[in-house]
Amino acid sequence: MLRGLFGESRRKDEGLLLEANRAICKFINELEAVPAKRRTEAQRRFRVWADSFYRAIDELEQSEYAAVQYARLVKSRYVDEMNREEKDNYNRHLYYYKNALIRLFAVLDKLGYFMNESLQLGTERMKARFSYFTVLRNMRQHKLHPGLGLPLNEMKERFREPVSRLRNVRNMEIHTINADLLDDLLKAGEARRGENLRTEIEDIPKNLDDLRQGSEMALRAVAAVFRYLPRS
Repeated sequence: MLRGLFGESRRKDEGLLLEANRAICKFINELEAVPAKRRTEAQRRFRVWADSFYRAIDELEQSEYAAVQYARLVKSRYVDEMNREEKDNYNRHLYYYKNALIRLFAVLDKLGYFMNESLQLGTERMKARFSYFTVLRNMRQHKLHPGLGLPLNEMKERFREPVSRLRNVRNMEIHTINADLLDDLLKAGEARRGENLRTEIEDIPKNLDDLRQGSEMALRAVAAVFRYLPRS
């Protein structure tokens, strides 16, 4: 869809996105192989839930794609160096970058709740409102479904640093600034008080590399979960 903004043809699914979509499709096909009259309410619910993952990872990929494309049109280091067109492209980049962050963690949280219900993990006993990472901790501590939990925990450790940075940015965007972060911001402001400050833009290449790695972890996790479920 968003490729049309750049005069490009429709996306051809490949790589990790294709792998995740194929795993979802296989799971759906196995559910639909059960005669309609014999399907349980849970199976019907999982079927609808599986469909929602198609859209969720599609929206993540498209937001990341647009963030990258608009980033290529930003050349200046400071906002006051930008002409109107470049500033518009910078703002568009930020819009899609932040949108991608929100969608990334939405995919992970959706996956956590899906795993908790489909595998009956009981994570809600640890924490009423839990995240994907809480689900992984529950699986690790209670040795639940190690065939899935171990590789997912390995992924979490592999991508720990970029995902942690992304989560901090996401939290600043949609949650109250925590005390430590606020303290850091105040100290930075005091250190530069009285200077003739210019607004330097973010380290866009580093941010996008973190986003790329976070998206990779999410797509790999989705594929792993949907490949595992038919055998559970």
